Amino acid sequence: MGNWSIQRKTLVAFAAATVVLIAVIVATYLTTQSFLRSTLRESRSFEEVASHERIYSNLLDLMWKQRVYVVGNNPADLAARAAARDRLVAASALLPTQLSAATEDQQQRVVSLQKALAQALLLLDEALRVRGGLDSTPEQLRAMRVSGETILTAIRSRLDDLEGSERTRIAVNIDDAQRSAARLYGSIAAIATALIAAFAWLLSRIFADLETRDTIDRRLQQSNAFLESLLDNIPSMVFVKDADELRFMRFNRAGEQLLGYPRGDLLGKNDRDFFPAEQADFFIAKDREVLSQGKVVDIPEEEIDTRSLGRRILHTRKVPVLDANGRPSMLLGISMDVTERKLSEREVLTLNSELKQKAELLTAANQDLESFCYSVSHDLRAPLRAIDGYAGIFEQDYLEQLDGNARRLLNSIRHNSRHMSELIDGLLEFSRLGRQALEVSTIDMTLLAKQAAEEVMDGISTPPPAISIQPLAQAMGDPRAIYHVWLNLLDNAVKYSSRTAAPVVTAWAEHTEREVVYSVRDNGVGFDMQYYGKLFGVFERLHSAKEYPGTGVGLAIVQRVILRHGGRVWAESEPGRGATFHFALPLVAS
Repeated sequence: MGNWSIQRKTLVAFAAATVVLIAVIVATYLTTQSFLRSTLRESRSFEEVASHERIYSNLLDLMWKQRVYVVGNNPADLAARAAARDRLVAASALLPTQLSAATEDQQQRVVSLQKALAQALLLLDEALRVRGGLDSTPEQLRAMRVSGETILTAIRSRLDDLEGSERTRIAVNIDDAQRSAARLYGSIAAIATALIAAFAWLLSRIFADLETRDTIDRRLQQSNAFLESLLDNIPSMVFVKDADELRFMRFNRAGEQLLGYPRGDLLGKNDRDFFPAEQADFFIAKDREVLSQGKVVDIPEEEIDTRSLGRRILHTRKVPVLDANGRPSMLLGISMDVTERKLSEREVLTLNSELKQKAELLTAANQDLESFCYSVSHDLRAPLRAIDGYAGIFEQDYLEQLDGNARRLLNSIRHNSRHMSELIDGLLEFSRLGRQALEVSTIDMTLLAKQAAEEVMDGISTPPPAISIQPLAQAMGDPRAIYHVWLNLLDNAVKYSSRTAAPVVTAWAEHTEREVVYSVRDNGVGFDMQYYGKLFGVFERLHSAKEYPGTGVGLAIVQRVILRHGGRVWAESEPGRGATFHFALPLVAS
């Protein structure tokens, strides 16, 4: 019964109360009828008792009238005596018809009473005759008086027996009636008590159900308020339409702000009431498509004319809301304003197109420049060799004939021609590393770094620096190109720490989430970080060639190789406190 509704419980209670009420009415009716019958019997019994008393009263009245007549000998008294006798006879004749219950014992008492009355009448008649005669003796009169008293006593006794029996039966009937009434009242009280208890229990259940319903209603109201608040605070436009006429049923605040209409103006209307015909037809066609297919439809881009923001671009998803029978009853729409993003995408596409064209032009220019540099550098090698060669011949043949200034100039010519040859070799190497295809494979970085260190240390006459190469993680790349990276970094570290009392060069590697960082540190002269922008440029030098010889191409080669491998390169330093160069390569996939 705990799952019954309040209406069902109330109906059951009403039906039960009706049944109980009908039962009470029937029981009351039956008891009342029994009581009426008992009352009628008692009334008849009392009438019988009264009739008995009337018989006895008539007998006494007859005896009184007869005595009055005997004393006064008045004819009128004789008539009165006759009338009294008739009344007694009539009352005696009615005795059998007045019995309320003709039991055999009562019939016998009535017959005995009638016989006694008959004897009394005979005796009275005889007494009247004897009294009026001349031959009556005192003894006869005394005997008749004694007989009359005896008969009168017998009649009184029989009447008392009849009345006692009738009163006993009346008492029994009264007791029965009282017990029936008590049973009725007890039944009614028990039924009323049970009914009150049942109603009290039922009312408690109904009140509990009502309280539960109130709690559920409050929670439902809170949930609805939460959903309304959630819906209103969603930054995207959310709307709901009915499935038949596609009229707006719900609208959130973001939709009001986007369209520029209060929701009161939107609810109950459809798209044709607010938007141009072409847009409205497009929206309605998509709505019908959603409802007919019964699935979500995604509209990445649709234009809409708003009241306050002009034309906007929306990304909309429309969802059918199905009823219990699986048929669409409503349509839910969620629209995001993507105008700025779409405009940015269009600008990006335009810029990408322009950048692509510029990149193609730049690539072509770089290729032309590299080809030009390669050609020029290659073509300059022969004249430089000729200049250096002729200067050497001139020095060998005519050195004794030259004065000190001429010898200095000749030496400068040979030195600068050799330096320019080195620059051309570096430029050719830089160009070659940028043009040749990478042959990628797994590189044993520890072995590669040690080989580069051996080449750097070969031919050093001064005390060599302490080079420490820790175990390095493997990498994916072109071994020949990465070899030049290690060669240039280690060569720079040795070169710029050569004037330190105890030069030390260290190489190590560290892992991050997406790459391996390789580092080379020295304790040499270092550099000022304000010139960091020139560090990786071609022919850019932060120290003079007189202090530290070089072409200024090595770090440019390092950057070009690392960038072609998808990595990055950077440096940290302070003047007089050495420098640390880092390059990072992507992790090798396991």
